[in-house]
Amino acid sequence: MRGKALHGPDFLKRWIFSPWRRFSDTINPSHMSEKEDLVPEGVLLARMRQNAVISPAFIMMLALSAIIATLGLISNSAPTIIGAMIIAPLMLPIMSIAFAITCFEWQLLLRAFITIVVGVMLVIMIAFLAIDIIGVRIAGSEILARASPSMLDLGVALAAGCAAAYANTRPSISASVAGVAIAVALVPPLAVTGIGLALGRRAVSETGLSLSNFGLRQGGYDIASGSFVLFLTNLIGIVFVAALVFVAQRYGHGKKAFVAIAVVSFSAFFLIPPLSEALHEIYIKNRVIRLYVKQSEALAYSAEPRSKSRLETVGAFYENGILHVRIFMMSTEENRTSWQQGLEEFQADLSRDIGEPIIVEVDVIPIELLSYRAGPKPDPVPSDTTSK
Repeated sequence: MRGKALHGPDFLKRWIFSPWRRFSDTINPSHMSEKEDLVPEGVLLARMRQNAVISPAFIMMLALSAIIATLGLISNSAPTIIGAMIIAPLMLPIMSIAFAITCFEWQLLLRAFITIVVGVMLVIMIAFLAIDIIGVRIAGSEILARASPSMLDLGVALAAGCAAAYANTRPSISASVAGVAIAVALVPPLAVTGIGLALGRRAVSETGLSLSNFGLRQGGYDIASGSFVLFLTNLIGIVFVAALVFVAQRYGHGKKAFVAIAVVSFSAFFLIPPLSEALHEIYIKNRVIRLYVKQSEALAYSAEPRSKSRLETVGAFYENGILHVRIFMMSTEENRTSWQQGLEEFQADLSRDIGEPIIVEVDVIPIELLSYRAGPKPDPVPSDTTSK
């Protein structure tokens, strides 16, 4: 025998990983091992301490990011908001908090926390002053999109926190941090918080509807509270997962770090109820639209003339424990007398579909639909003539 025979797990390990190692050596002979690619703990700790400092550069870049985000939200410009996400430095002290929890560096934790608090107040103040100076009172779709966070946003924060921590420990993929900043928005929700506080009850939607149609009874104040919950969701989700990633890569004190991570995860339970309720409202809106389309397609095959309609907005909210659905739509006036009967049938089907009592309120703008057609005329059909 020329070598020691392999049995059990050793054989499986050799059989599974050897082809992958040979393939990696073929395409990149100079590749580094996983351990060699890691940033040394001392180097990473020094970097995190530097990121936690309130420097003039941090204040300048965060202020510019807040200005860009606020103007982008007011103008309803998604590219402008994305630009604000890229230059925002708020992810740096958040990573410092996650690393401080892992290594039990309480001085670093306090310094990073103060930096985040100062940054949060700065962004909210800039957005608040911008609205007062410009005098805008309209909440566009980009603002309303950040007023109702859900469990989906928590999922994004968890994935982004994992990517950010992994990129910070691997020099070979450090360029991915900019993409993480875009994936998890930190500055725009804070800017929306300042905008909502400035708008107050005077806020209206860009379509001219009251914000109560979107479930925002308190107007701008509901926008402010919802967007701040979105920021807290991003913050807690990033810190929780980033700390786990640091521990998984042998940074920090191992078992002791899990105690601090457990405390962070416990704080997330306070956010679960509103996030779950918002996700349920998204589900309800989805069911409303699907049921509407289904019934419209069924009526299209009916010989009886039906009105042509289009949904404009769908809002869902709970009031006194009862689910309310507000629908704003435009419709032609055919069979206007049967609208109430159709609404009652729709409410019964929707309540049966969702599985709970529901109140449906519909605001309809009657319109006159004029249809025209342009195009080549069909060829005349030749008459069947017989010669005698």
